[in-house]
Amino acid sequence: MERKLATVVFIDLVDSTALVTASDPEIVRRRLDRFFDHVSRCIEAHGGIVEKYAGDAVMAAFGIPRAHEDDAERALRAALAIQDSMAELGLAARVGVEAGEVVADETDSTFATGEAVNVAARLQQAAEPGQVLVGPGAHRLAHGAIEL
Repeated sequence: MERKLATVVFIDLVDSTALVTASDPEIVRRRLDRFFDHVSRCIEAHGGIVEKYAGDAVMAAFGIPRAHEDDAERALRAALAIQDSMAELGLAARVGVEAGEVVADETDSTFATGEAVNVAARLQQAAEPGQVLVGPGAHRLAHGAIEL
């Protein structure tokens, strides 16, 4: 295991329960697949990795396995790109972003744990639909490069 400075992003699909109960299961599966595919592409296009999928949520990390000086900025750009494109998918998301020290496993799984993970998850839960909430660590590391 290794300690790293990483920026963690949690993305959660809004009202997925209503989507599931109001739609045919095949339609739901296609919409969820489009959501996951789109989020994954946005994360990867900005230099991050998808850590895990959990229900209708995605956890992503920037700075794992390789750190960049601008990981927090990349994470924020990815979060904004995800939010900007949700309407064209007919969906809405809540996003939380935080940076800090994490412990990452150096095996095939890069699964990260640490306070930044917990804070990003709580920020995502507190966000309104369509909103990106940014923790103090990510805000500081982004150096004001992005207006939210």
